[in-house]
Amino acid sequence: MIRINLLPFRAARTKENIRRQVSLYILLLILIGVIMTSLSLHFKAQVGREERKVNQLQAELNKYKKQARQVDDINKKNKMLQTKIDIIEELQEVRKSPVLALGELTEVVIPERIWVSSYVESGSLITINGYALDEITVADFTEKLETLPHYEKTTLKYLRHETHQKLPLKKFEMTCMRSKSKPKSSNATGMKVK
Repeated sequence: MIRINLLPFRAARTKENIRRQVSLYILLLILIGVIMTSLSLHFKAQVGREERKVNQLQAELNKYKKQARQVDDINKKNKMLQTKIDIIEELQEVRKSPVLALGELTEVVIPERIWVSSYVESGSLITINGYALDEITVADFTEKLETLPHYEKTTLKYLRHETHQKLPLKKFEMTCMRSKSKPKSSNATGMKVK
């Protein structure tokens, strides 16, 4: 009988299996390393892109912040200009108000029956002095004055007999308030008409 020694063959096979397993293990480690490296590079590239986007958005944000500051400055200037325009318009109204009030006053003066000798405006208080031929003319004048838009709360302070240039006349003084619908002057304007 022939005997075959299979021991070296089994040992060679075992060595070959071990070599194959080590090779597979090393190949697996290399494959994992390559995959990890490629994933790392991919994520680094993605992070780089996102950082560039963030930097670009930050630059845009800074640009818009600068524009927003400019818009705020323009709005402040516009508000200040509008305030100045409003003040100018109010001053124009206040400046025109005595002229308009005097214009209205001339419309209610009864010609050759009543004469206004002084017109004084102090804030919203108006004082009118003058002469009339009789009491009825003064009463008519007072009633007509109440109907005008610039005058309200007309009060006759006094009415007395007086001779003026050798004529028997009635001297009167009345006060009234400037209408609240018109702008009021903070300064007292002492305007006299004679």
